Amino acid sequence: MYYYVIIYNKSKFMSTLFGRALRYIQRHTKRALYANRFYNWYIFSRKLSRLWYETANKHYANSMAYSERAQSKTVIFLCNGFVEHGGWGDRLKGILSTYAVCKNIGVDFRLSFTSPFPLTDYLVPNTYDWTISKDEVIYDRTVSDVITLEIGAETDWQARKQYDYLKENILRSSARQIHVYTNAHFAYNHGFSELFNELFKPTERLRVSIEKCKRELGYDYVSVSSRFINSLGDFEDTQKMNALPQPLRQQLLDRCVEQVRLLHESNPNSRILVCSDSSTFLNALSALPYTYVYSGRMVHFDVNTPNSSYELYEKTFVDFMLIAEATHIYRLETRWVRNSGFPYAASKVYGHPFHSICF
Repeated sequence: MYYYVIIYNKSKFMSTLFGRALRYIQRHTKRALYANRFYNWYIFSRKLSRLWYETANKHYANSMAYSERAQSKTVIFLCNGFVEHGGWGDRLKGILSTYAVCKNIGVDFRLSFTSPFPLTDYLVPNTYDWTISKDEVIYDRTVSDVITLEIGAETDWQARKQYDYLKENILRSSARQIHVYTNAHFAYNHGFSELFNELFKPTERLRVSIEKCKRELGYDYVSVSSRFINSLGDFEDTQKMNALPQPLRQQLLDRCVEQVRLLHESNPNSRILVCSDSSTFLNALSALPYTYVYSGRMVHFDVNTPNSSYELYEKTFVDFMLIAEATHIYRLETRWVRNSGFPYAASKVYGHPFHSICF
């Protein structure tokens, strides 16, 4: 009888120990996969990168007609409208990440940003000449390789994998032109400020607009940004979101305005630059004595806008450069106000403090 009790207790002990070990493994595996968003983004990004590749590849021929025109290996970052490239924040991440790889491995980098406008209308080369004409970009598979990399999970692990992937594919390619379509974010870990200021400076026309705003705003100011997408029913985005019912819109608007008021109380000596994709939110704040809103309409770069003009997209770049020079940069976040990468990228241009206001 005693012998059987020992066997039973030992069996029960081993079963309990095994169960605990199994639950430990399951718990930490889920934490690694889901808390870091690796698994979900890995599956999603693989599909999206493949979709980008297939979409872009439709525009490439299989002719040898232009092969003699390409004389050396060049990496070209493309914003040509072949895929949905994202807004300015997404595009800038991809541009600087691609440039970081090219700079580190000593490969010639060029930027062809032609859709929905020429980037040179607003930003021009600073210390590195990245310009390339449309005629020099060869959409021919016998001359050019296409690399697509779309990963949205902004973790350090993902950043390292993105960098390695892009670097290895560029080095492996024997093509004379390597066309890159990506929103990779690893430039944040590779000297974002240095990369941006090597590539870009405002055009004279944009610089004049920025200086005019700074004189009106004052040179000691903070910024607050919000991305509503279409929660308030006044912005067209590639991300489809139904507008909130009118009572909920007003509640959301009032809560966000209250956060700006609280921000003023903590920064009483600084004016507040307010940037948003919602004209409703901007109009609600523009009349306050301690806020500043640059006039103009916000549009998403991937949304087809008829009768586009210089003024249509100028606000995006004026806002971005003004945010970059703010002493402190804030971003509103709540359920119906999305986590925007626009102000975060701007904060990296000069390395100014960035804060998220979650409420």
